[in-house]
Amino acid sequence: MLLRGEAGIGKSALVEEFVARNAANAHVLLGASDDLLTPAALGPFWDFARDEVSLVEHLENSDRSRVLGVTLDLLSRALRPTILVFEDTQWADEATLDAIKYLGRRISTTHGLLILTFRETEVDYDHPLRGVIGDLPPSRVVRISLSGISVSAVAEIIGETGLDPDEVLAATGGNPFLVTQVASTGGAVPSSIQDSIMARVRKLSPEFRRVLTTLSVIPERIERREALRLAGSGEPQVAELERLGLLEVEGETVAFRHELIRRAIEASLTESDRIVANREVLELLPNDADPARLVHHARMAGDTDRLVDLAPRAARAAAAVGSHREAVDHFRQLTPLLERVEAAARGPVLDDWAREELLQDNIAEAIHLNELAVLHYQRMGNRVAESAALGRAAQCYEMAGERARAEALGRQAVEVLGPDPNGLDLARAIELNAWLATMAGDWEATLELADQAWDAAGNDADEWITIRCLYYRGTVAAVRGYPAGRPFFNEARERAAAAGLWYEECRARVNAAWDAYEAMDLPVALDLVNGAIASAVQHEQPLHENYGKSLKSRLLELGGNWAEAEDLARDQLDSAAISQMVVRPLLGALEARSGRSSARATLSRAWAMAETAAEFQRLAPTAAALAEYAWIYGQPAVPEAGTVLSLEDLIWQGFEWSAGSIALWRWANGEVIEVPRGVSKPYRVLIDGDPLAAAEMWSTMGCPYERAVALAHGHPEAQLEALEVFEDLGATAVAAKVRKSLRNKGVAVPRGRGQKTRDHAAGLTARQAEVLALLDEGMSNIEIADALFLSRRTVEHHVSAILGKLGCATREEAVAIAMGRGLLPDA
Repeated sequence: MLLRGEAGIGKSALVEEFVARNAANAHVLLGASDDLLTPAALGPFWDFARDEVSLVEHLENSDRSRVLGVTLDLLSRALRPTILVFEDTQWADEATLDAIKYLGRRISTTHGLLILTFRETEVDYDHPLRGVIGDLPPSRVVRISLSGISVSAVAEIIGETGLDPDEVLAATGGNPFLVTQVASTGGAVPSSIQDSIMARVRKLSPEFRRVLTTLSVIPERIERREALRLAGSGEPQVAELERLGLLEVEGETVAFRHELIRRAIEASLTESDRIVANREVLELLPNDADPARLVHHARMAGDTDRLVDLAPRAARAAAAVGSHREAVDHFRQLTPLLERVEAAARGPVLDDWAREELLQDNIAEAIHLNELAVLHYQRMGNRVAESAALGRAAQCYEMAGERARAEALGRQAVEVLGPDPNGLDLARAIELNAWLATMAGDWEATLELADQAWDAAGNDADEWITIRCLYYRGTVAAVRGYPAGRPFFNEARERAAAAGLWYEECRARVNAAWDAYEAMDLPVALDLVNGAIASAVQHEQPLHENYGKSLKSRLLELGGNWAEAEDLARDQLDSAAISQMVVRPLLGALEARSGRSSARATLSRAWAMAETAAEFQRLAPTAAALAEYAWIYGQPAVPEAGTVLSLEDLIWQGFEWSAGSIALWRWANGEVIEVPRGVSKPYRVLIDGDPLAAAEMWSTMGCPYERAVALAHGHPEAQLEALEVFEDLGATAVAAKVRKSLRNKGVAVPRGRGQKTRDHAAGLTARQAEVLALLDEGMSNIEIADALFLSRRTVEHHVSAILGKLGCATREEAVAIAMGRGLLPDA
């Protein structure tokens, strides 16, 4: 249940009433997120733990997997349903949001209800809550949007105050809380809610006002004993403020009766008063308090000395429970203060910060931080730490598609250790180079370097080195004889999970999926990639989540699910280069097949990125897409691009399917080629002159487009069948090519499908159809993003795709064309 509305509209009151009516028949757990500058990790779950002690141990141990497992068990209790309430999710930390996503995707298998409340005015277009809501299964989601109360309800609230209900309604917009506050003044309608609240506060004694002033800078519920100490007050003062409706005491905790009260009082403070109040809070809170709270007050107090000390603590605490986005937020507080971090601590801070940026798929930021770390360790004369930083920088450059720079740094990582390095330090530096060799497809070097790393580590080899070496051996084994690598990947994944090395666990999953894809074991690859994406989401690894989704888009395309594949692929265009290099050739091919003019630019960009990356796994799919473009249109998209790739080298590297695809398109383009041994069988069979047998093989594998391509090279009856498939898929440009070929042979060709049918077949994806309908309503990109819970950049990508598919230049033209073709819901 998604319950949205502005502050004070009655979300909490509605939830409280619902819970009260169902408390006898259900387990109820209430949790809330607080308006800290950087929220506390898993904040609502600590609230749940007050009533559900089974969560306490796992929260204290920062064991997020067990927290999620226990919570799922609670939701699955059979005798009575469980109601889990997450209030104010607009302030939720990343770990909480991912937990909601994890539980929401599984809610249909439980006996529970999730209730999420959020303030729609605070969920902007790039707010992470949008992504969470967008991923929840629509069939299991009910949405309620609360609006203002009626004038009759206003009249009932203000009673005999003498206020005019219409004036109050106009001033408050029917917000129940604001109406109540206005009514409590008993006078004229104040110009703002702050006036209304402060009118009540000013009637209090200085002692009571001081309590409220101090507590107003604390944007969360706090323990009663802390409130008494911070405010310098006693139980009678708190009890009286509760009676007056300003504070609320619940068990052993205290908070303002409503967040608007706190904000109004805080807003009334001068800047100097606010700083003083935050400094008092910071001084009185114990040093072992939640570091996120300490950082918040240090920032608000302008205490940079404490911030320099506290921000890394808060970041590492957040990272420990998997709140990697919050960790990045904390680390970024140090951006202007790095020189104030003690020299001995600065390097580790840079290392940890760079890692968190990497996990969030912020490759450019991670590169910058790793390079700062390299310079810092050079000045400190710490060669071991410098080697490690060089290795991390090399990894990031490879992910950014800059292989030459990555290789240079990889060599330096070994050289800087000198002639007699520590074994484990040398092993880590060599391992980085083994990874670079793997990405380049140099299998002999991969095994040689992996063995060198293992030998260098000797008896000091830890789980990290062990897992990495398993990964390299698995990759080479898979290339030489799929699925021989799977036991290595499985062991690497299991070891990583047992050690809590979630980056490595996700990596093992992604690479197992990729190897199944390279072997065209499509059902297994799809199953593995779905598992990889789920693990990446659970452990907040956007880097691996985006890469997994990029691979999934390829699998969907092969299975004929072009619309879904395109939507998923376009969502990755703002991801790191490693993900973009997977999806750009796919998008270029889909655009070419459907006759979109954007195909040439898309493929040109894809080839430029692949050339810089200089890795066969990036070059081969792009070369195949370019060759296919040349077959469809009779001219190259990028002259000379892809022609230098050796089919023999591709086969030796283990890319026999990519080699087959390139061989097919070169042959179809009239090149005289000798198909090397090792090219995958369906392509060889087609080139050798048996298109029907090749089509049957593709049919067995579930690849409709490849089947149709094979049929298109057969006799006229087969070509007519291919034409039908191309039109079903939306490959209108390919269908036109086949139709022309048949007519040139004197074959009677059925008329092409009507415009509306072709548009539906080629058509706009489900998401693009939604965007088009909203364009018809005159919405801007920002308004569409708000309506569909997408980022503005994603909407821009979809609008661009719509214009390309409809062959127009402006939004207005797109709407006019869609209206003329009957593509709009109301047409």
